Amino acid sequence: MVEKKLILSVRNLYKKFSRDLKYNLYYGVRDIFFDIMGSNQQRTGLRPKEFWSINDISLDLFAGDILGIVGTNGSGKTTLMRIIAGIYYPEAGTIHKLPKKKVTAVFVLGAGLRPLFTGRENIYIEGAMYGMSKQEIESKMTFIEEFSELRDQLDRPLGNYSSGMRARLAYAIALATEPDIFIIDEALAVGDSLFQTKCFEHLKQYVQQPEKAVLFVSNHIRKVLKIANRVLVMNSGQIIYESTDVKAALNFYINNCLQDLDEDIRQVKLKKVKNYNL
Repeated sequence: MVEKKLILSVRNLYKKFSRDLKYNLYYGVRDIFFDIMGSNQQRTGLRPKEFWSINDISLDLFAGDILGIVGTNGSGKTTLMRIIAGIYYPEAGTIHKLPKKKVTAVFVLGAGLRPLFTGRENIYIEGAMYGMSKQEIESKMTFIEEFSELRDQLDRPLGNYSSGMRARLAYAIALATEPDIFIIDEALAVGDSLFQTKCFEHLKQYVQQPEKAVLFVSNHIRKVLKIANRVLVMNSGQIIYESTDVKAALNFYINNCLQDLDEDIRQVKLKKVKNYNL
């Protein structure tokens, strides 16, 4: 058996937030001050009004992985992805990835697109926001046109696009960055079914390239079952289950969501969820 190459390692990660806006602002200014003063201590204690969004998480991502991450709302999935993408800084812990590996994260498809500009103009704007040069964007223009299937629509104002068309354009631009680690956080919950299927099939082919991997965050059981080769289940800022048996992990996730219900009610809801999603 060929050993997979480790391309991302997360160790003992912590991130906290405040439930109160005033406290959040105060703690933020205070932490910035101490950082400027050179105090780089890891802040692993909770202060008044604070809670752990991420609490001592460790995970590994290997080349070829499509790692599914599931959990109830508020379990910390998006916070974890934003830390890995470099949007949030952790209170403590380490993130190591292979040198020169590009991370591209998609959280809400089409969120940054400008309706008054044409689709083509938005490609340049979004590409620049992803750090691409004009030359790089132009070299990927044909790919974006073909993958989005919007070649004949790109010179129309984006405001005239349907939500599905916007999603197709935004996803194609993100994919054109050629990420080594591609983070998709509920982003494919929008758009038409045919395009979603095209994206899933492309992702399976994409991770066959050397040193490529995907972090796929979704609570849509069927999608995770079809695409992931490993699954992590999160709850209250922690990883509570991990398995390469995707179906077993998803069954654990469903049962964990229903664990506080009476047994008869739980069995009825469990049957409904499985019939609908699996």
